[in-house]
Amino acid sequence: MEPAAQWGMQLAEVSIFGVRTSVTVLRHKHCSLRYVLMPVVHVGRPDYYERLAARLARCGLVVAEGDDSPSSTGFAFVTALRWSGQRRGGPLVHQDIDFAALGVPVVRPDAPNSANRRRDRLTWWDWADVVLLLPCLLVSMAVGGRNWLAARMLDISDLDEPRMRSAALTRIFVTRRDRALVATLIRLHDEHEGSAPRDIGVIYGGAHFPAVVRALAGDLRYRPERDAQWLTAIDF
Repeated sequence: MEPAAQWGMQLAEVSIFGVRTSVTVLRHKHCSLRYVLMPVVHVGRPDYYERLAARLARCGLVVAEGDDSPSSTGFAFVTALRWSGQRRGGPLVHQDIDFAALGVPVVRPDAPNSANRRRDRLTWWDWADVVLLLPCLLVSMAVGGRNWLAARMLDISDLDEPRMRSAALTRIFVTRRDRALVATLIRLHDEHEGSAPRDIGVIYGGAHFPAVVRALAGDLRYRPERDAQWLTAIDF
């Protein structure tokens, strides 16, 4: 088996056909725990999120980004698409998976002290996120035209090092959250080692998964099952 650095495993991709993300299962030779990695884009077709939710419901535990509420990033994308008159990809919605309805426990590394309850509305903090994102998205769509998606860096592999516009933003929104997520996954491995077989679903924005794959494939020695499943988020 080649080291993780040699895999070049694709996690999400943009092509002339659309945007799709993978569902990849990592298995350990001596541990019955499996990680089901589900990088997600925050805007997509309704059936994309339905299929993600259906796969999560088959897991024994879910590790999810943020809290159980609509995605402010996805809402900003959908609003910008509507305001800019973009029609590429057909009818799209923002990410809004009802984790409370899955029927499985949910762990939230980003918000460990938040109540694990469903919120159907954006908070004032979410709205602030929308207000900050909208101008950038509108300019990107106006300048990029039909190619605006290519500029969103949605192509993600385990070899990537996702970065934001500044080092400070990268540290806050990528590095710190990567560390919290990876620490949670390592803890779950330690707690469940030698226990009955169990799938842990991991659903986060795609930019966080290079760090996840490197951590699980490094000292923990997890390896991917042969064939990943691909889900179409946006169909051109």
